[in-house]
Amino acid sequence: MLHNSFIQEVVLLRSKIKNMLILCTLSCLLSIITTALTPKGLNKFNLTLLGLISSLVGLSVSKIEDELNLKLQDLNIQSRVTAKEIYSNLLKEKNFEVTLPMAPITEVDVITDVVGYWLSQDRHLGLIAGSGSGKSYTVKHFISILQSSFKIVAYDPDYQVSDYPENVDVHYDFDDIETCFSADIQEIENRIAERRNNRKYIPDSMFYIAEECPILSEMCDSMGTWIKRISKRGRKLKMFLCVVAQNSTAENFSLQNDSAILKNNFSLLFLGTKAVEEAKRLKNDSLVEWLQGERYGRGLIDGRPCIIPSNTLLTTSNQLPMPEELVSAKIDESTAGSGLEAVEVENVDTKIGDFSEENKLIYARVLINEGYSKHRVIKLLWDVSGGKKYQELTRILNEE
Repeated sequence: MLHNSFIQEVVLLRSKIKNMLILCTLSCLLSIITTALTPKGLNKFNLTLLGLISSLVGLSVSKIEDELNLKLQDLNIQSRVTAKEIYSNLLKEKNFEVTLPMAPITEVDVITDVVGYWLSQDRHLGLIAGSGSGKSYTVKHFISILQSSFKIVAYDPDYQVSDYPENVDVHYDFDDIETCFSADIQEIENRIAERRNNRKYIPDSMFYIAEECPILSEMCDSMGTWIKRISKRGRKLKMFLCVVAQNSTAENFSLQNDSAILKNNFSLLFLGTKAVEEAKRLKNDSLVEWLQGERYGRGLIDGRPCIIPSNTLLTTSNQLPMPEELVSAKIDESTAGSGLEAVEVENVDTKIGDFSEENKLIYARVLINEGYSKHRVIKLLWDVSGGKKYQELTRILNEE
C-alpha cells in the first residue's frame, strides 16, 4: 500500500512538469514570432537557436511526463494487488468478522406446540440431548400426542417398564431388534407395491423410536440401512423415525458419508446443553441467553426456539399438579426402594404441608417415573436445592 506523503509528492511533481511544458511551449512560440520580425543577422540566428532549444526541452519534458504516467499506472496496479492480498489474508485468518445486533427472543418467536410443528414439516425427528436434559420426558410427550393416530414402536436396549405406555410396541433384545429392522425394510417395499396397485391405499401411520442410536448401530448391522431406507422413502408411506442421539453428526445417526440425508430429511430437536451449543454454533447470543433462562423445558428445533410442555412442579400455589392418569397410580416394589409398602396416591389437592415424609417419598417416585425432574420434585416437596439433605434425597430416589 502507498503512503499518503509519497502520493502527494508524485502529484506535485506531475504538476511541476506540466508547468515546465507550458513554459517551453510559450518560449518556443515567442522565439518563432520574434525571429520572423527580426532582420537578418546575428540576433536572428540567436533567436532561432533559442527556439530550437526550447522545443527540444519541451519534447524532453513531454517524454518524462509520459514515463511518469506509466510508472504511476504500475504503482496503482501494484497497490491494488497488495491491498487485495492483505484483505484476502485477513479473511483467511478469520480476523475479519461482522457482528450484527441480536433482537431478544419474544413469545412470537417461540414454538409452543413442538409436536404440531414437527407434524407440519413432514420430516423425521432427530432428538439431540445429553443425560438429564429431559430427553425421556420429551419422547413421552411425543408419544402422548401421537398415540391416538400413530402406531408406535420403540427400539430401546435400555428399556425399563416405566419408560413407555402399554400401547407402545417395545423391543430391547438386539437380535429381536435386528429382526424388526429387516421386517421394517420389507414393510417399505410392501407399502410401495400396495400403493402402486391401489390408488385409494392409505397406510397406517408409524412412529419408530430408536433410542441409544450409537449402541444400536454397533450391535445391529442393518441399522444404517434401516435408517437410510426409511428416512429416504418412509415419509410418503407414513413411516416416521425418531432417532435419539447425543450429538448431531451423521455418524451418530448411522449415516456415514450421508450427512445430506440428516440435513434434508430430519427436523433436529436440541435439548439442554446441546441446545445451548447449537445456539452458540449459530452465533445467536439471544438464543443462548433465552435457553439458559430455564434449566428445563426449552430447546431448539430447526434452529428455532421451542418449549416442551413443562415437566416442572413449580406453580404459583402450594398445590401438587398431578396428571389425571396418576391419580390412581400405584407404587410397585421396584419404586419403593426404601422399603415402603406400595400404596395408592390419592387426594391430589392435598397441600404439601399435609404430606408425611413417607408419603413424600412415594409421591416423588410416582412423579419421577412419569418424567418429572428429580431436582424440581425435591425443590417443591422438601424445599431444598443443595446441601446434605438434597444429596441424601437424591440418593434415596436413585435407589432401584
